[in-house]
Amino acid sequence: MKELADRLLAAFWQQTPDYACLLLDPNGIIVGWRGAAESVFGYTQADVLGESIDIIFTEGDIAIGIPTLERTIAAGNGRAEDDRWHVRKDKARIWVSGAMVAIRDHDKVLGFAKVVRDRTDLKTQVESLNRRSDGLEGSLKGQEALFARIAHELRNSITPLSNSIELLTKLANLPEATFALTIAKRQAALLDRMVTDLAEVARVKSGKLLLVKQQVEVVAELQTIANSIRDRARHKHQDLVLLAPPPPLVIWADRQRFHQIIFNLLDNAIKYTGDHGHIWLKCIAEDDALLIKVQDDGFGIAPELLPLIFNLFAQEAPELSAGGMGVGLALVKELVEAHRGFMEVRSDGRGKGSEFSVRLPNPGTPT
Repeated sequence: MKELADRLLAAFWQQTPDYACLLLDPNGIIVGWRGAAESVFGYTQADVLGESIDIIFTEGDIAIGIPTLERTIAAGNGRAEDDRWHVRKDKARIWVSGAMVAIRDHDKVLGFAKVVRDRTDLKTQVESLNRRSDGLEGSLKGQEALFARIAHELRNSITPLSNSIELLTKLANLPEATFALTIAKRQAALLDRMVTDLAEVARVKSGKLLLVKQQVEVVAELQTIANSIRDRARHKHQDLVLLAPPPPLVIWADRQRFHQIIFNLLDNAIKYTGDHGHIWLKCIAEDDALLIKVQDDGFGIAPELLPLIFNLFAQEAPELSAGGMGVGLALVKELVEAHRGFMEVRSDGRGKGSEFSVRLPNPGTPT
C-alpha cells in the first residue's frame, strides 16, 4: 500500500496541470520544484534550485518582509495562507492562491512546502466586478442627488404657481375662468404630489428617511384617506368601497408614511381603472400582521410586467394613466419595507383588474 501511495504521489506531481509545489529548506532556499511549478512561474527546476524563494515575490512584498513572515507564520501555526500577487520569470504578475505548510520532524522544522495555484483569471474577474459595483454605486448616488435637486427646483416653481392660482381664484368671477382655474388647481396639486413622491424616494435611497412611529387607529385612518380621495373617484364615476373590521384596530407606524402608502395605492387604482369602475380598500387583521389590500377591476397588468411594477419610473400603461412619472409605487414599496413589511401585486392580465397587498407586522406592538 505504501509503495502504491508513493507512486501515486510522484505521478500526481508529474502530471498535475494546475498545482505548483515548491519545497524549501528552513531558510527559504528552494530545494524542490514539483507539479506545475515550471508552467506557473516560468522557471525550470535548474533555474531555481539553491535560489531564495524571494525570486517569485513582488518587490513590494520583499521590502516589507512578506517571504520571511510567511515562513514564520507557517512555523508557528503549521500553515500560512498564500493569496497574493507573485512574479513570473518573464516579470509578469500572477495571482496565486494556496498555502505554505511547515514540515516537521517532531519539534524541528525540516523545511516548508508551498503549494499554490494560478488564479489570475479569477482575480481579474473579481476586480472587474468590483469596479462595476463601484461604478453602479456611484451612478445610484448620482441619481439620488439628481432626484433631490430636481424635486427642489420643481418645488420652487410650484409654490408661486399655487399662490398665483389662489390669487386668480379670488379675482375671477366668470364661469369660464372658474372652470379653467379648477383645472389649473388640480394639475398643480398633481405636480405637487409627484414632486413630493420624488423627494421621498430620494430621501429613502440616501438613507435619510426617519420614521416617527406612534399608535395609529387603522380603520379611522383608512376612512380619512378614502374620503380625501373619493372626489377623484367620483370624477370618473367610480365606486370606492372600504371594507374593514370594527374599530379599534391599532398598529405602531409612522402616521404620515402610512397615509402616503394607502393614498398612493388608491391614487394608482383610480388612474388605472376606467369610468364606472370599482375600487375596494380592504383591511384584514391577522394574528401577527395587518393586511391591507387595494383591489380594482381596471386595466390590469400584463404578466411579464408584474416583476417590474415597483421599479422607479415604471409605468404599467402610460397611455392609459392620468399622468405621473411612475414614482408612486416605488415609493410605496420603500415605505412598506421601512416598516419591516412587504408588498405583493396580483393581476390576471390586461383588462382583469389588479390587487396590491401591504402586510405590516405585529399590529399593536412597537417595532
